[in-house]
Parts: sequence; structure tokens; C-alpha cells
Amino acid sequence: MDIRITTEELSQISAELAVVGIFEGDHPSAGREHIPAAYRGALADAQSRGEFEGKLLQSLSLLPGAETVAKRMLFIGLGPSQDFDVHGLRKVAGQLAQIADAMKVRSVGFLLPAAGYRDGDAVAAAAEGWVLGSWRFTGYHQKPPERQVPSFIMAGVNGAEAAQEGLKRGLIIGQAQNLTRELGFMPSNKLYPELLAAQAVQAGKAHGFEVEVLDEARLAELGMGALLGVGQGSVHPPRLVIMRYQGRSDKTLALVGKGITFDSGGISLKPPAGMEEMKYDMLGAGAVLGAMCAIADTKPAVNVTGVMAIAQNMPSGSSYKPGDVVQAFNGKTIEVTNTDAEGRVVLADGVSYAAHLRPDWIVETSTLTGAVLVVLGHEASGLVASNDSLAERVTDAANAAGERVWRLPIYPEYKALYKSAVADIKNSPGRDAGTITGGMIIGEFAGDVPFAHLDIAGTAWTKEGPLNAVSGPTGVMVRTFVELAHALA
Repeated sequence: MDIRITTEELSQISAELAVVGIFEGDHPSAGREHIPAAYRGALADAQSRGEFEGKLLQSLSLLPGAETVAKRMLFIGLGPSQDFDVHGLRKVAGQLAQIADAMKVRSVGFLLPAAGYRDGDAVAAAAEGWVLGSWRFTGYHQKPPERQVPSFIMAGVNGAEAAQEGLKRGLIIGQAQNLTRELGFMPSNKLYPELLAAQAVQAGKAHGFEVEVLDEARLAELGMGALLGVGQGSVHPPRLVIMRYQGRSDKTLALVGKGITFDSGGISLKPPAGMEEMKYDMLGAGAVLGAMCAIADTKPAVNVTGVMAIAQNMPSGSSYKPGDVVQAFNGKTIEVTNTDAEGRVVLADGVSYAAHLRPDWIVETSTLTGAVLVVLGHEASGLVASNDSLAERVTDAANAAGERVWRLPIYPEYKALYKSAVADIKNSPGRDAGTITGGMIIGEFAGDVPFAHLDIAGTAWTKEGPLNAVSGPTGVMVRTFVELAHALA
């Protein structure tokens, strides 16, 4: 992928499509020196007629004028200037990538908008947006469609050293998110537990972090009856993957992700409509893997351990059943009242194993509950945390990364909801406070380590938008985890 920066003006760049951002409410005659004179009148005319107002992501395409080498000129809306930031810029760049793809141009020159951000941060966000907006899952077609991503040149960039660092960072994080999205799109017959574990091994070799894979025999030796229980109905046995990045620090952040490569619901079978989407139930683990790649490449001064608890949840004669009791790695027992609440069961082993490694913080993410969509829709991830300081740090990291999270309360009364008469806890206490109790149940396995749970069931895959050319995985939490690692360093 060809993404470059230059201090040259937009008019000096040889690109097929020249792009300038326009703030909403800008007066047509004000501050237009950066726009070729041949286009100023046409822009003012479009504004006066209400055809183009500069609303965020609104666009206006014009044919070439005599004063530019570009074949087309595009104006894109930036929204109100007081609201525009790097997160808006990321969306603008993602939208531009999709527009350029539709227009079949081979190169795009983009005048980086002047706003209240640092050049390095702006370049990083724009590069990341372009990487995300231009990405497509290649699929398994007999004849894959031919496609070439245009080159992207950011003009008018100052602070060359910081801008180059920003460009490098944006490419790393954007590509890490795309890895997570790629894995999410893969069907479960192409990405069952052994193959997802193999993806981690391959990524570790490429990015320079250690990877250890525990197979079913080793899981049995360690007493991971929860993960084994969920996976015992599938012909593809479960795996626990441990990834280690050494940041030469005395502090360690543990990231844990749910990796259900397909979730049928097990014996508590899901309705058939939409079940094909359950290949996405591994996106918590996918986010951890993507984040580990970006963390290893950006090298924060903190140790990071990534844990993926991977299984397929299938109905069969060997499946775990409602009423069964399984025992997790830390010795706690779980009464299974619903086999479709399997995420918290596999994470019991993933989180308790992470706690056993004695990190300073554990942050876990999973596509855990449908209830979180009722609360937050697709606009934010639910945060359940046992530690106020860690909750604040996760929230700050998410805000800095442009990924919304919303903290939900933990009241003592909720704990009574998942009490079991035959085991330490039950896995499915019912609908009341479902997102909260799901996070609290997982938190029971963190011991005394500060713990935070992120429910991404509403944000891990969404409809098409500026950063998603098609409906599907978003790569959510990759940016937040990378930001958190650097903040903790």
C-alpha cells in the first residue's frame, strides 16, 4: 500500500484525484487560497444552492480545471470546525478511500486539514483511516475481482520527523485492525481452533513476540475443565494461546480474548436465522492478536501478555449440557445452566490462567451478550470493572483511540444473581443485568488482580460506514489496547 506525505501544496502534486476538506459553515469567500481558482466559483455556487454544505463526509466532485494536473477535484465535508479532530479525520480518510475506489482512480492527493491537532497525530489518523477504508475481504470466489488500491498522498504536511513517525504508527495500527477483521470474516471451516492458534504462531514470527499453544492434552493436565467442557462437543478441540511481548519493564498488562470460532449455542441451540454470523464470536481473541502485533511493532515500555481462549461450541453426543458442572483452572466450579453462555466459561480458564501469571492488570474483551446491544446499540462497548483506577485508564485509552466505552455499575446485589446451589457460580443467571453479571462472572476468575471486561458484542461488527466498506468486523479494541499499553508504559 502506497501512502506518502509531502510538504508540497496540493496543486503541485501529480494525482488523478485532488481532495480538499471544507468545514461546515465556512463562508465561500473566506480562506480559499489553497483551492485552485478555477474551482472556487463552482464551490461557492454549490454552497449557495445548498448542494454542498460541508457536513461531515458530504462530498462534491467536479471535473478538471485548467489550473490543476488532477483529472478530478473533490471537496469533502469536515463538519463544524470546532468539532473536528483526529477521529473525524480518520473517518474522512476512510470515506475518501471508498470514493477513490468507486471512481477507479489510481492516485489521490489530499490536503491535510488545518485543525487543533499535532501533525504526527493527524497523519497517523489519516493513514489509519485510509488503510481501514480501502480494505476488502478477498473471499473465496472462483475468480476473485481485480482491484488495485490507489496511492494516497497527504499534502501540506509540516513537522517532517513527527509526521513520518505518525505515518508509520498509522500503518501499523491500521494493518493490525485489518488482521483482526480478516480473521473475523473467515468462515469456521477455514478458521477452527487449531488454525486460529496457528495464525497466532505465524503472527508471532512476523512481529517478534513469543507464542505458546496449549493443546487439549496440556489443558487437561492443567485442569482447564471449563475450556475443555465448552469445546468437547466439536471435532476440533480447544486451544489456549499465550503470547508474550517483553517491554523490559517490571509491569505487565494481560489482555485476554474470547475465541469461539463458531457458536451454535451448543445443546441450548440458537435459532437458525442469522447463525452464520456466529463465526464472528472469536473477535475478542482476534482483537488481542491484532493488538499484540501492533504492540510488538510500536514497542511500548511495558510487558504485555495476550491470552486467547479458543473453542467451537457445537451440539453433539459429547457436548457439555445444561446441569453439568465444570471446574476452571483456579479450582472454581461452574454450574452450566445455559450452554449458549459459553463465553464466560472459556474465559474462566483464560482469565484465571492470566491471573496465575501475576500481571499488574487484566483487561478482557469478548462478544459476550446480546444485552449490551439493548443498552448501547452499536455505538459503544460495555465496560465492567472491579477497579476504579483501571476503569479510568481503559476509558481514557478508548477515548484517545476513538473507540467509545461506557462503564456499567457493579452493585453487591448482582452477585446474588449468579449464586448456584451445586457449584461456586452458575454461568447464566438470566436476563436481569445480563451484561453486568456476565462481566462480573468473568471477573471472579481474576483473583486480586485489577480487572476490566469489555463487551464488544455491539461494536465488533457493524453495518458499512466510512471505515467499513461492507458490513462486517471492525477490529474494535485493537486501537484501545495499543493506546492502553503505551499509556501504562
